[in-house]
Amino acid sequence: MLYTFCVMTKNKFFIFSILPVFLFISAHSQDAGPKLNSKDIGVLVDSVTKALNRWYIFPDKSALVEKTLKTNYKKGLYNKANNSRELSMLLNTDIQATYKDKHLAVRYNPMIERHLLTTTPDSIIKLEEEMMLQDDRNRNFDFIKVEKLPGNIGYLRWDGFAGNLTEVTPIMDGAFRFVANTKALIIDMRYNGGGSPQTVLAMENYFFDKKIPMTHIIDFNKDTLKQYIDPAKTTFKLKMPVYILTGKITFSGAEDFTYGMKHSKRAVVVGDTSGGGAHPTDGFLAGKGFIINIPTARSYSEYTKTDWEGTGVYPDFPIKSEKAMAKAQALILYDLLSKTNDEDQKKRLKWDLNALRVKVSAKDSLKVPNEVLSKYCGEYTPDVIDQQNSNLSFILSCDNLIRKHPHPSVPDVTLIPVSNNKFIYGDDTGKTLEFVTDKNGKVTDLFFRWWTGEIHFKKL
Repeated sequence: MLYTFCVMTKNKFFIFSILPVFLFISAHSQDAGPKLNSKDIGVLVDSVTKALNRWYIFPDKSALVEKTLKTNYKKGLYNKANNSRELSMLLNTDIQATYKDKHLAVRYNPMIERHLLTTTPDSIIKLEEEMMLQDDRNRNFDFIKVEKLPGNIGYLRWDGFAGNLTEVTPIMDGAFRFVANTKALIIDMRYNGGGSPQTVLAMENYFFDKKIPMTHIIDFNKDTLKQYIDPAKTTFKLKMPVYILTGKITFSGAEDFTYGMKHSKRAVVVGDTSGGGAHPTDGFLAGKGFIINIPTARSYSEYTKTDWEGTGVYPDFPIKSEKAMAKAQALILYDLLSKTNDEDQKKRLKWDLNALRVKVSAKDSLKVPNEVLSKYCGEYTPDVIDQQNSNLSFILSCDNLIRKHPHPSVPDVTLIPVSNNKFIYGDDTGKTLEFVTDKNGKVTDLFFRWWTGEIHFKKL
């Protein structure tokens, strides 16, 4: 979505457009700016309130904000600001105290103002767009990770919805094809701050095979952009259950995706309540280096008849975001266990559940002293040696006990301590080890356990 910037003069607005990523470039590298005199502050307050009254999606709220700002200006409260940045902070505090809208904000950024008030040659504009596109590519369009977890659970993490659908779509397509055969899918939105609503809709298209309404957008003129799932936009569909992880910084477009999937009954939400930003935002230049971000539209759901502004998306299973992943995995495994009659599958799922519990409890595990770990180093032989069971070898490296694989092409595995003599493999297989000592403290035996059973080893 493009941010539109309007320079306010006495009689009219001058309108510019710029990509949203540029809005915050060098925002923190700017100096604090000069201290404004009372007259300049009055002009600024007038510019801000006129822009609000003209463009804000809620006219009744802009009237309240105008009353607050002008009242506090007349009281001389803004004269206390030592510089322009402090003034913007005072204005923001009063705006949010009057009506809490996280997308509504005054910022001091003269660099942006100068850029917008300068006639930029087409060649420079094209160069800037190419630089921003290259930056998107360097970040892989904020797609972070895709993998298959124990229990045949898919996991996908996406940290932003970039606006270039031509380049984003192949990445999205490849990621979803990778998890197409999993039993359930976890989509991690805990670190996603939003982005393009068109990309959000493109992502949602993979999960539905019929046209249904998703988040509509109503602008300040009461015009409505209705958005529907388009089944023809993807060549394959994902039918598995979907679990979305959320956190307190899940915001804007990430909330759009989560809200739509949740209320269309297509996904279960696990984690913290999200940030609560549902208003598409434009920017307006108010003079003296100040920019005001104003929500000029609002989101609307046909399912709830409202949106998530100020409230956030409330999870189906509330839990701290750092524990959301394990919670979602456990929910999936319990669900799969309840639906299968296959005894081998039940055994495997029960093992995966137990391994998950052990791994979660071991996250803040004790530190096993090196003198104890060193006792476990060496080679162990199983009671029965065959193609599936061979010797196990362990070494101590960087204060960790390592399962050393005999084949150089196979990676070694770090062991996570559960107790002083019990360990779980750190590779998500859920394999566990228990070392046994005699009465003199000498290590003599080892028990290797997995869902397939238990194997006894003797130390050589």
